[in-house]
Parts: sequence; C-alpha cells; structure tokens
Amino acid sequence: MIRAGIGQTFEAFGVGLFRLHWLLTVMAFMSFSMNFAVLPVVAHELGGTNTSVAIAMAGNGMAWFFIGPFAGALTDRLPKRRLIVLAQTAIMINFAVIGFLILVGRIEVIWLTVSTLLLGSCFAFTGPARRAYVGDIVPPRLVGNGVALLQTGLTFPQSVGPVLGGLMLLVPFIDAEGAYFIMAGILAVTIVSLYMMPPGSPRSVERGSVLRELMLGLRYAVVEPRLRVLLATLLLVSATAGPFQVMLPGLLENAFGIEARILGLVTWPQGVGSFLVGLSVAGVVGTRWSGAILLIMSCAFGLGVALLGVTPNALVMLPVIFLVGSGFSAFQTLNTAEVIRQSHPEFHGRITALTFLPFGVQSFTGLGFGWLADLIGEQEVFIIMGLSAIAISLVLGTIYLRIKTPAIQVQQVAQQVLRRSLRPVAAVMRPQK
Repeated sequence: MIRAGIGQTFEAFGVGLFRLHWLLTVMAFMSFSMNFAVLPVVAHELGGTNTSVAIAMAGNGMAWFFIGPFAGALTDRLPKRRLIVLAQTAIMINFAVIGFLILVGRIEVIWLTVSTLLLGSCFAFTGPARRAYVGDIVPPRLVGNGVALLQTGLTFPQSVGPVLGGLMLLVPFIDAEGAYFIMAGILAVTIVSLYMMPPGSPRSVERGSVLRELMLGLRYAVVEPRLRVLLATLLLVSATAGPFQVMLPGLLENAFGIEARILGLVTWPQGVGSFLVGLSVAGVVGTRWSGAILLIMSCAFGLGVALLGVTPNALVMLPVIFLVGSGFSAFQTLNTAEVIRQSHPEFHGRITALTFLPFGVQSFTGLGFGWLADLIGEQEVFIIMGLSAIAISLVLGTIYLRIKTPAIQVQQVAQQVLRRSLRPVAAVMRPQK
C-alpha cells in the first residue's frame, strides 16, 4: 500500500494547468518566505525583545483569524484568479512601501505590524483560493494529491527563501530595504504570469449571504467526525508549537551569543526537511497509513521544538531544526490534504479557510509565549511548547485512528448536509401565497 501510494506522488503533475499553478505558487511563496526571514530580524533590531518580534508578526495571524473564514466563503463565490491577482498586487505594494520606510529610516515596529496585518488579510484570500483552485483544474480523484503537492511545494521556498533573505541582510548594498524591493519584484512577475491561467469559475449553486454560507461551512465541518478531529488537531498543535519562530532571534542572541541577522543561515535545514519529508508523504494521502503517519509526524514536530530547549549551540541546532521542519511539514501536508480530500467540492473554499485559522491563533499564543520567554528564557518556553504539542497529538491522534471510515461516501454525506442546511433558506425565499 505504501509503495503504491508513493508511486502516485506526482500524479497531479500530469495536468498542465496544475504544473503552472504550482510553479506560480512556489514563486510567490519564495517572496513570502524571504519576508518571514527578514521581518523577525528587523523587528528584533528595532525592539530588542521576543515580545517586539511577536507584535510585529501578530498582524498576520490576526488577519487570518478574523478575515479567513469570510474569505473562504467569498472564494467559493468569486473567480479564483481574480482574487489571487488582487491580493498579490496589494502584497507587492506592501513590500515596496516597507522597503522605502527602511530606506529613509522611518521604519518602526508598528509599521511592521500594519504590514503583516495587510499581508495576512491578503493571505486569507490567496490561501483558500490557491488550494480550492486545484479542484477547478484537476480531476476529482486527484484533488487530494494535488493539494498535497501544492502544500509540499510551499515548503521548497521555506528552504531557499530564508537563506536568500539572510544573505541579503549581510550584503551592505542590499540589506533589508533591498530585500523588500526584490520580494516586490518577484511578485510582479507572478502577477503578470497569472493571466496565463483560466479564471477559475465559482461553484454554480444557489447562494445566500456570505455569513449564512460561512455558517453552513462551519456546520459541515462539525457534523463530519473525521473533519472535526483533523481540524482540532491542526488548530491545537499549531497554537502550542507553531509560534516557535517568534523566539528564534532571541535564542540566537541570548542563548548562543550570535547575531540574529544570521537567522536564515542557521534555519535553512528547516526548509530542507520540510521539502524532502513533505514530498515523501504526498503519496500517502488517502491510504490507510495516512492517519498513523500523521500522528507520528505531529509528535516529531513537538519533539523537535522541545529539543530546541536543550540545544547547546547553533551547530547542534542544525539537525534539530531539520526535525522541526520535517515534522511540521509532514503534519501540515497530511492534515490539510486529508481535510480537503474528505470534504465536498462545494465546501472546498470554506473548509480550506478553516485550515488557516490555526495561523491566526498562533498570533495570540505567540504573543503569550514571547512575553513568557522574556521572563523565563527562550529555551524553557521551547520545552513547554514541544511537550504540550506531543500530548495533544497523542490524544487527538488516537481518537482519529479510532473513528471508522463512513460506510457511505463523504460526497453523499456532504450533499445531505447541504440539503438540510439550505432547507430553511429555501423556505424563506419561496414566494408566499
């Protein structure tokens, strides 16, 4: 079974439009990954604390949390390409403005927070749109594989982007402002190239208000037990161990005694592990092994974060950060792909939006962990985060493995839920005698 699953790892790449969609997504996220390497360093240099880094990065998650669910509902109503183009254009302008503020010496932590708030708002639309777009360009049987490959493709920029961002910070004639201008340039190329893609038509079904459709999507996610446990696992593990990146600049300076500017040069194994391991599990989606591997890799992620709490120096940190990247990528890839695979296409945008809520929660827990790290130290907080993630993984992973696969198809269940949910809407809209 595993051999057969791995043999089908690249099956969705047989669709030409999916290959182009994958390439443009990877290019865009190369720019985003460079930002997530540069921004913490700039914030730490401005504020000098873990809390200042958490505040600068908080806008991103808050936007995902408050805007993401509504963005998912809109994704199911509007052409996907238009959403992606508009959002990426806003991000491009955002990067250019931040680069200019750094260049003229007017940058402050508050402007970084505003920047990440806008960035997260745009992500709230592009994330669900990109994943839901897969359902428009590949056959239904390849949706799970396509989402897994797309998710894995996003880990490749995580290995290269931070290194590029770190190198740019070390080059005097580029520095942080030049890095932001280069990020904006990469996005400009992808925006032009997006017009080679079809518009990605919205689902042709009866529509109510955005709020009503959002509630239908939430109800659908709660009704199906496997979706409910998968989303809860993604939310809680990400909330506890996900904010580990907030404390990395402080770990380098306070625990290891080295400059935070080399962050990208010591965290590159995270991206390598994310890409290699994430790619290897893409073919496992939909097999009987996916639940067990999901549990193992979730625990591996927690273990890696906990080991950061006992890492003595930056050299030993390299294999540990590889474990962190491998565990988190495999966990996120399998979880997200299974969520999409087990949901009805009608709900793909809204269900995908729910998979981004954990990143919103991370912004709040990241503030708490950052404040705690300033009080008791980064490494002590890493241990707390990692062990908590392992405990949550074991409990929810065991519950998920004990849930039997429904005897009827998920699509039939979704249609039944949809009909029951829309019945009150139809009653209201029916002409009165």
